[in-house]
Amino acid sequence: MSYSITELAKLTGISTRTLRFYDKTGLLIARRNTKNNYRYYDKAEVDQLQKIMFLRLFDLPLAQIKKIMQSSTAIQYQALKQQRQKIIAEKNRLTALIDNLDQTLTSMKGKTPMNMSDQEKFIAFKMKKINDNEKMYGKEIRTKYGNDLIDTSKQKVYALSKKEFDHLEQITKQILIQLKPLVGTTDFQQTAAKQLFTLHKEYLQMMWPSQLYSSTNHKNLATMYVCDERFKKYYEEGTGMEGAAQTLKDIINYYA
Repeated sequence: MSYSITELAKLTGISTRTLRFYDKTGLLIARRNTKNNYRYYDKAEVDQLQKIMFLRLFDLPLAQIKKIMQSSTAIQYQALKQQRQKIIAEKNRLTALIDNLDQTLTSMKGKTPMNMSDQEKFIAFKMKKINDNEKMYGKEIRTKYGNDLIDTSKQKVYALSKKEFDHLEQITKQILIQLKPLVGTTDFQQTAAKQLFTLHKEYLQMMWPSQLYSSTNHKNLATMYVCDERFKKYYEEGTGMEGAAQTLKDIINYYA
């Protein structure tokens, strides 16, 4: 069955503007009606769009998706398999969150006491933190350091107390707050720059197992901040400042 661009937009929930952009950039090239030059899509394009939508679920850059879609079937399969793992992790997080909230609501009605430890009350929120970290760093760090260290890191976060977890969340916010006024600076000897480095180091030491942290690994991660668009986007959007990732990298390289 063939679809016009309007029909495909209705079928998938993707705007015609996005489909035109995909066509223009070569991500999803539409066929053309020889009589009127209108765009249309056959089964091959529909199947390709479904794969693209799966890959877009966790904000994979379009350039990377295009590269995957232009690669072999085996590479596409592996990329989609990785997405499946992320979806399952998100499903587990949401299930834990729902169970947690249900117990809280039931307890508030006075029907039954909340049968959860303090650790269990916050496990779903920790899972989100872990999943976000996996989304940001997972593939690259797993490739470099192996699954065992990353899984150990996850368990470390799970084991954090409520106070420690709240502190970790506060550090995450403070890194962006303290980075913003420093963006573009070359005066790395100033106290604010050293404080930012110390804060970022503390963040990594709370997230990573002790055997993973080193000055070299800290610098390697900082390099990823400017080489990977996901990291650049995170720091630039978080501070509202272009060049934020580069400044953070420079500060880390100066002190690490």
